[in-house]
Amino acid sequence: MPVNALTNNDDMRSDRSRGQNRSISVGGSVTGSAMITGDRNTTSLQYSQVSSATSDVDIREELNAINHIFSKLSSSDRRKIDNAFADAEEELDKPQPDKAEVGKALERAIDYASKALGFASEIDYLKPHLTKTVAWLGSDWHKLLRLVS
Repeated sequence: MPVNALTNNDDMRSDRSRGQNRSISVGGSVTGSAMITGDRNTTSLQYSQVSSATSDVDIREELNAINHIFSKLSSSDRRKIDNAFADAEEELDKPQPDKAEVGKALERAIDYASKALGFASEIDYLKPHLTKTVAWLGSDWHKLLRLVS
């Protein structure tokens, strides 16, 4: 749906005599947008849209790829990272795995790995796997993507 900024020039002219109108009105969706008011402002937006098609995601394959990327890192928390992935695998072995439990385990692994030397250089490799994993986990886990955006 296109975004249409709604303005009323007469109201803006009268507001200028009293002060500046810094309000924003939008007709439509602003998903993936940044809106600012003021003079000479700049902004940057990084937006990743995650597919909701989870049937195409092989979650074990994606977690294995993420684990492989993390295995290249030099971390004093290696055992904790490995334990987090083991917890995720254990949950996936259940007949009805709890996605929240898998997400928590992955979040722990990412937390430890992100402190490791070399994590930043692996982000480009991590991003496609984490994006697919988040699609499988659901919208509650989009927060994990901020680490690779």
